[in-house]
Amino acid sequence: MVDIVEQNSGPGAALYACAPCREQRGLTPVAEQAHEVAYRDYLLHTTDCPGCSRLGRCDVGGRLRDIYQKALDAAP
Repeated sequence: MVDIVEQNSGPGAALYACAPCREQRGLTPVAEQAHEVAYRDYLLHTTDCPGCSRLGRCDVGGRLRDIYQKALDAAP
């Protein structure tokens, strides 16, 4: 899967590309895209960190969230 298309009024869609097409077009699988990697790192941290909660974040959680937001802003 190389992209996820979300829709407000429906289930959305997943876009797939075979290996040759990914290589020719420079496509990156969703799991390897910067914003997805940063989001997983953030979620893993906040799951295990007693300093992170819905009301606040520890310093590390805050930095990971900032990294995720920057990667999300830079995503196409």
